[in-house]
Amino acid sequence: MHTTCLHCGSVFRISTEQLDMADGQVRCSQCGQTFNALLTLESPLEESQPLQHANEPTAAEAIADLFEHSQAAVEPEPTEDSGSVSLKEAMYGEERAPRSAFRQLLWIVGIVTLLVISLIQVVYYQRYQLISSSQFQPQILSLCQLLPCDEEHFSSLSEIELIERNVYTHPTRDNALMITGSFINKADFSQPVPSLLVSLSDIQGNLIANRLFKPAEFLANASQQRIQSKKAVSFRLEILDPGNSALTYEFEFVQ
Repeated sequence: MHTTCLHCGSVFRISTEQLDMADGQVRCSQCGQTFNALLTLESPLEESQPLQHANEPTAAEAIADLFEHSQAAVEPEPTEDSGSVSLKEAMYGEERAPRSAFRQLLWIVGIVTLLVISLIQVVYYQRYQLISSSQFQPQILSLCQLLPCDEEHFSSLSEIELIERNVYTHPTRDNALMITGSFINKADFSQPVPSLLVSLSDIQGNLIANRLFKPAEFLANASQQRIQSKKAVSFRLEILDPGNSALTYEFEFVQ
Protein backbone atom coordinates (compact mmCIF):
# COMPACT_ATOMS: atom_id res chain seq x y z
CA MET A 1 0.00 0.00 0.00
CA HIS A 2 1.04 3.63 -0.26
CA THR A 3 0.18 6.85 1.58
CA THR A 4 0.52 10.57 0.79
CA CYS A 5 1.91 13.22 3.15
CA LEU A 6 -0.83 15.70 4.02
CA HIS A 7 1.68 18.53 4.28
CA CYS A 8 3.99 18.27 1.25
CA GLY A 9 2.26 15.69 -0.96
CA SER A 10 5.15 13.17 -1.01
CA VAL A 11 4.03 9.55 -1.69
CA PHE A 12 5.52 6.56 0.15
CA ARG A 13 5.00 2.82 0.28
CA ILE A 14 4.04 1.45 3.67
CA SER A 15 3.18 -1.94 5.15
CA THR A 16 0.51 -3.02 7.58
CA GLU A 17 3.11 -3.81 10.23
CA GLN A 18 4.52 -0.30 10.01
CA LEU A 19 1.05 1.20 10.38
CA ASP A 20 0.24 -0.94 13.41
CA MET A 21 3.45 0.06 15.22
CA ALA A 22 2.36 3.71 15.53
CA ASP A 23 -1.40 3.44 15.10
CA GLY A 24 -1.13 5.10 11.70
CA GLN A 25 0.93 8.10 12.90
CA VAL A 26 4.05 8.53 10.75
CA ARG A 27 6.57 11.27 10.04
CA CYS A 28 7.34 12.45 6.52
CA SER A 29 11.03 12.14 5.64
CA GLN A 30 10.76 15.09 3.23
CA CYS A 31 9.11 17.83 5.34
CA GLY A 32 9.48 16.28 8.78
CA GLN A 33 5.77 16.72 9.60
CA THR A 34 3.71 14.04 11.37
CA PHE A 35 0.44 12.92 9.77
CA ASN A 36 -2.07 10.07 9.93
CA ALA A 37 -1.18 7.68 7.12
CA LEU A 38 -4.58 6.00 7.37
CA LEU A 39 -6.29 9.11 5.99
CA THR A 40 -4.51 8.85 2.61
CA LEU A 41 -3.93 5.11 2.53
CA GLU A 42 -4.57 3.54 -0.90
CA SER A 43 -4.18 0.14 -2.55
CA PRO A 44 -0.86 -0.76 -4.33
CA LEU A 45 -0.03 1.15 -7.49
CA GLU A 46 0.90 -0.44 -10.79
CA GLU A 47 4.58 -1.17 -11.04
CA SER A 48 4.82 1.01 -14.10
CA GLN A 49 3.37 4.06 -12.22
CA PRO A 50 6.14 6.20 -10.73
CA LEU A 51 5.67 7.03 -7.06
CA GLN A 52 8.25 9.73 -6.69
CA HIS A 53 10.19 12.34 -8.49
CA ALA A 54 13.81 11.96 -9.41
CA ASN A 55 14.92 14.05 -6.46
CA GLU A 56 12.74 12.15 -3.98
CA PRO A 57 14.03 9.12 -2.03
CA THR A 58 13.45 5.60 -3.31
CA ALA A 59 10.65 3.48 -1.97
CA ALA A 60 13.08 1.42 0.07
CA GLU A 61 14.56 4.55 1.62
CA ALA A 62 11.09 5.94 2.34
CA ILE A 63 9.95 2.70 4.01
CA ALA A 64 13.14 2.60 6.07
CA ASP A 65 12.63 6.21 7.11
CA LEU A 66 9.02 5.58 8.05
CA PHE A 67 10.03 2.54 10.07
CA GLU A 68 12.78 4.49 11.79
CA HIS A 69 10.48 7.32 12.86
CA SER A 70 7.30 5.36 13.51
CA GLN A 71 7.90 5.15 17.26
CA ALA A 72 8.92 8.81 17.52
CA ALA A 73 5.74 9.86 15.70
CA VAL A 74 3.64 8.65 18.59
CA GLU A 75 5.13 11.32 20.88
CA PRO A 76 3.33 14.68 20.74
CA GLU A 77 5.22 17.56 19.28
CA PRO A 78 5.19 21.11 20.67
CA THR A 79 2.98 23.44 18.64
CA GLU A 80 5.13 26.47 19.29
CA ASP A 81 8.81 27.18 19.38
CA SER A 82 9.91 26.68 22.97
CA GLY A 83 12.52 29.37 22.57
CA SER A 84 10.06 32.14 21.64
CA VAL A 85 7.93 34.01 24.18
CA SER A 86 5.37 36.76 23.87
CA LEU A 87 5.98 40.33 25.07
CA LYS A 88 3.59 39.82 28.00
CA GLU A 89 5.41 36.63 29.06
CA ALA A 90 8.80 38.33 28.74
CA MET A 91 7.67 41.27 30.93
CA TYR A 92 5.56 39.54 33.57
CA GLY A 93 5.76 35.82 32.97
CA GLU A 94 2.73 33.68 32.16
CA GLU A 95 2.22 32.64 35.74
CA ARG A 96 1.93 36.28 36.87
CA ALA A 97 -1.05 37.13 34.67
CA PRO A 98 -3.64 36.47 37.44
CA ARG A 99 -1.61 38.54 39.85
CA SER A 100 -1.49 41.40 37.34
CA ALA A 101 -5.29 41.32 37.01
CA PHE A 102 -5.64 41.32 40.79
CA ARG A 103 -3.26 44.27 41.01
CA GLN A 104 -5.37 46.20 38.49
CA LEU A 105 -8.45 45.48 40.57
CA LEU A 106 -6.69 46.81 43.66
CA TRP A 107 -5.81 50.01 41.79
CA ILE A 108 -9.43 50.51 40.76
CA VAL A 109 -10.67 49.92 44.32
CA GLY A 110 -8.04 52.32 45.66
CA ILE A 111 -8.96 55.08 43.20
CA VAL A 112 -12.69 54.73 43.96
CA THR A 113 -11.95 54.82 47.69
CA LEU A 114 -9.90 58.01 47.34
CA LEU A 115 -12.67 59.66 45.30
CA VAL A 116 -15.26 58.78 47.95
CA ILE A 117 -13.04 60.11 50.74
CA SER A 118 -12.42 63.32 48.79
CA LEU A 119 -16.16 63.78 48.22
CA ILE A 120 -16.88 63.27 51.92
CA GLN A 121 -14.21 65.85 52.81
CA VAL A 122 -15.70 68.43 50.43
CA VAL A 123 -19.21 67.85 51.80
CA TYR A 124 -17.98 68.04 55.39
CA TYR A 125 -16.06 71.30 54.93
CA GLN A 126 -19.04 72.86 53.10
CA ARG A 127 -21.65 71.45 55.50
CA TYR A 128 -22.82 74.79 56.86
CA GLN A 129 -23.40 76.14 53.34
CA LEU A 130 -24.99 72.93 51.98
CA ILE A 131 -27.38 72.58 54.93
CA SER A 132 -29.38 75.51 53.57
CA SER A 133 -30.50 73.31 50.64
CA SER A 134 -33.20 70.78 51.54
CA GLN A 135 -31.82 68.18 49.08
CA PHE A 136 -28.50 67.95 50.98
CA GLN A 137 -29.88 68.10 54.52
CA PRO A 138 -30.32 64.31 55.04
CA GLN A 139 -26.74 63.63 53.93
CA ILE A 140 -25.32 66.44 56.09
CA LEU A 141 -27.24 65.32 59.16
CA SER A 142 -26.13 61.71 58.64
CA LEU A 143 -22.53 62.85 58.27
CA CYS A 144 -22.78 64.91 61.45
CA GLN A 145 -23.68 61.76 63.39
CA LEU A 146 -20.19 60.47 62.62
CA LEU A 147 -18.18 63.71 62.58
CA PRO A 148 -18.44 66.74 64.88
CA CYS A 149 -20.81 69.49 63.72
CA ASP A 150 -21.98 72.67 65.43
CA GLU A 151 -25.77 72.95 65.01
CA GLU A 152 -25.54 76.61 66.02
CA HIS A 153 -24.33 77.32 62.47
CA PHE A 154 -27.20 75.48 60.77
CA SER A 155 -29.60 77.75 58.92
CA SER A 156 -32.11 77.27 56.09
CA LEU A 157 -34.50 80.15 55.43
CA SER A 158 -36.33 78.07 52.84
CA GLU A 159 -37.45 75.73 55.66
CA ILE A 160 -39.12 78.58 57.59
CA GLU A 161 -42.72 78.92 56.44
CA LEU A 162 -45.32 81.56 57.27
CA ILE A 163 -48.48 79.70 58.27
CA GLU A 164 -50.70 82.57 59.48
CA ARG A 165 -50.92 86.38 59.22
CA ASN A 166 -53.52 88.98 60.13
CA VAL A 167 -53.55 92.76 59.57
CA TYR A 168 -56.18 94.87 61.30
CA THR A 169 -56.73 98.29 62.93
CA HIS A 170 -54.98 98.69 66.28
CA PRO A 171 -57.54 98.28 69.05
CA THR A 172 -56.13 100.99 71.35
CA ARG A 173 -54.04 103.32 69.21
CA ASP A 174 -55.08 105.77 66.53
CA ASN A 175 -53.54 105.68 63.06
CA ALA A 176 -51.92 102.33 63.80
CA LEU A 177 -52.21 98.75 62.59
CA MET A 178 -51.78 95.47 64.41
CA ILE A 179 -50.08 92.58 62.57
CA THR A 180 -50.16 89.08 64.07
CA GLY A 181 -49.24 85.69 62.71
CA SER A 182 -47.06 82.61 63.14
CA PHE A 183 -44.37 80.70 61.29
CA ILE A 184 -42.84 77.24 61.63
CA ASN A 185 -39.39 75.69 61.27
CA LYS A 186 -39.87 72.70 58.94
CA ALA A 187 -36.20 71.65 59.03
CA ASP A 188 -34.95 68.65 61.00
CA PHE A 189 -32.69 70.90 63.05
CA SER A 190 -33.07 74.07 65.08
CA GLN A 191 -32.01 77.35 63.51
CA PRO A 192 -31.73 81.02 64.47
CA VAL A 193 -34.84 83.19 64.49
CA PRO A 194 -34.71 85.28 61.28
CA SER A 195 -35.55 88.91 60.85
CA LEU A 196 -38.91 89.82 59.30
CA LEU A 197 -39.23 92.19 56.35
CA VAL A 198 -42.73 93.69 55.95
CA SER A 199 -43.54 95.47 52.66
CA LEU A 200 -46.66 97.51 51.85
CA SER A 201 -47.79 98.09 48.26
CA ASP A 202 -50.67 99.80 46.46
CA ILE A 203 -53.18 98.17 44.14
CA GLN A 204 -50.78 98.44 41.18
CA GLY A 205 -48.04 96.68 43.12
CA ASN A 206 -45.97 99.79 43.70
CA LEU A 207 -44.00 99.74 46.95
CA ILE A 208 -45.23 102.28 49.48
CA ALA A 209 -43.11 101.40 52.50
CA ASN A 210 -41.18 98.55 54.06
CA ARG A 211 -39.33 97.88 57.26
CA LEU A 212 -37.05 95.14 58.62
CA PHE A 213 -37.94 93.98 62.12
CA LYS A 214 -35.46 92.22 64.41
CA PRO A 215 -36.62 89.13 66.38
CA ALA A 216 -36.80 91.11 69.62
CA GLU A 217 -39.32 93.49 67.99
CA PHE A 218 -41.93 90.91 66.97
CA LEU A 219 -41.49 87.92 69.31
CA ALA A 220 -43.44 87.67 72.54
CA ASN A 221 -40.32 86.26 74.17
CA ALA A 222 -37.65 88.80 73.24
CA SER A 223 -34.86 86.54 74.53
CA GLN A 224 -35.69 83.67 72.18
CA GLN A 225 -32.89 83.20 69.66
CA ARG A 226 -33.57 79.82 68.02
CA ILE A 227 -36.54 77.95 66.58
CA GLN A 228 -36.79 74.27 67.38
CA SER A 229 -37.48 71.76 64.62
CA LYS A 230 -41.15 71.40 63.65
CA LYS A 231 -42.14 74.12 66.15
CA ALA A 232 -44.40 77.10 65.39
CA VAL A 233 -43.60 80.59 66.66
CA SER A 234 -46.13 83.43 67.06
CA PHE A 235 -45.34 87.07 66.35
CA ARG A 236 -47.00 90.47 66.76
CA LEU A 237 -46.20 93.88 65.24
CA GLU A 238 -47.52 97.41 65.64
CA ILE A 239 -47.03 99.79 62.69
CA LEU A 240 -48.32 103.16 61.57
CA ASP A 241 -51.37 103.02 59.32
CA PRO A 242 -50.24 104.01 55.79
CA GLY A 243 -53.81 104.81 54.81
CA ASN A 244 -56.11 103.42 52.19
CA SER A 245 -53.37 103.39 49.55
CA ALA A 246 -51.71 100.35 51.12
CA LEU A 247 -53.72 97.34 50.02
CA THR A 248 -51.20 94.46 49.99
CA TYR A 249 -48.77 93.28 52.65
CA GLU A 250 -45.82 90.97 52.00
CA PHE A 251 -43.74 89.15 54.60
CA GLU A 252 -40.20 87.86 53.97
CA PHE A 253 -37.76 86.20 56.32
CA VAL A 254 -34.20 87.54 56.18
CA GLN A 255 -31.10 86.14 57.88
